[in-house]
Amino acid sequence: MKTKIQTLTIGCFRGFRHLQISGLGRVNLITGRNNTGKSSVLEALRILASGGSPDVLHDILRYREEYFSETDKSERQLSTEGIFFFSTLFNGFPEFSDRLEPIEIAITEGSKPMRFTIETAWFSEEREQDGARRLVRKEKEFFDVRETVPGLIITVDGRQWKLTMDDMRYYRSYRSRWIRPESAGRMGLSCVFVSPYGGETTNTLGAMWDKIALSDRENDVVEALRIIDPEISAVSMVGAERPGEQRMAIVRADNLPRPVPLRSFGDGLNRLFGIILSLVNSKDGLLLVDEFENGMHHTVQVDAWRTVFRLAQKLDIQVFATSHSWDCIEAFQKAASETPEEGALVRLSRKGEDIVATIFSEDELAVVARERIEVR
Repeated sequence: MKTKIQTLTIGCFRGFRHLQISGLGRVNLITGRNNTGKSSVLEALRILASGGSPDVLHDILRYREEYFSETDKSERQLSTEGIFFFSTLFNGFPEFSDRLEPIEIAITEGSKPMRFTIETAWFSEEREQDGARRLVRKEKEFFDVRETVPGLIITVDGRQWKLTMDDMRYYRSYRSRWIRPESAGRMGLSCVFVSPYGGETTNTLGAMWDKIALSDRENDVVEALRIIDPEISAVSMVGAERPGEQRMAIVRADNLPRPVPLRSFGDGLNRLFGIILSLVNSKDGLLLVDEFENGMHHTVQVDAWRTVFRLAQKLDIQVFATSHSWDCIEAFQKAASETPEEGALVRLSRKGEDIVATIFSEDELAVVARERIEVR
């Protein structure tokens, strides 16, 4: 079955002036030293898959603490990068100018070709006869800055939105006008993201659990948890019966007299629960996992990767994960060797001012693991 993304191109986004990754597989592990853009690749995929969803853009900014509101009275708000508060997404930040090269993220080979661009612009606001607002792009140097407003032009597969910074800051108007790519005539990609430190809320996990409860996928989750604790026999989500009440995952284990909270089993089991629950909720789409190995002992990682490979193939999911752990890379290689042509190891490295990608084939990945060649 053809993978959704075989070649990914990212231009002028974060630290990438131009990055092209070809030869991607169904399950992809992205490695590299610090500050080589591993997490940025996942961010680019989230933005592309959502078609520039306002919720995704704001979530990315908030996670990196790059978001600030109108109530922020700091000097930054008066600076150029403060006016264009999405400036941190553009290549070249913090040496920012208001004539940045557009961000471009595209799937150029695969079963789901898509293209997303975002560029800064200056607009004049004009009113139609019916009172509707119309944004007209202006060349800033030819107009008094007081007559123009800063904004963005977002294009998804040819469909374009012109948005002021206020539209983006208070993004209700953007959200009300934003349409997923499939609504514009092309099937989009569903996408689930798992953060590095398992920061997904219990309510979020509860909603995902409800979608797979009493199905075969519930059994897949329980089977995965047995990798760490073979005594586990069942999982359920309880709570939220009253307004404001939090939901809680509970576990039934053969060696315990009663169900106990999943949180009492430690970080490794909770990390695996979040990853596998997200995976089975990603059917026909993408799963993105930042720092896959966090919380998991190296002895369970091979079986964890085997589960990811098996379910990704079963549910037609393409997986992208990051890691800087040799144990994780070695475990990935062992699992990948059992499913030829399904896995790809991507190493990001700096070459001058650019970041480049190296793809390791199945045979090369085996050599890397056997000789313990440094690819982190």
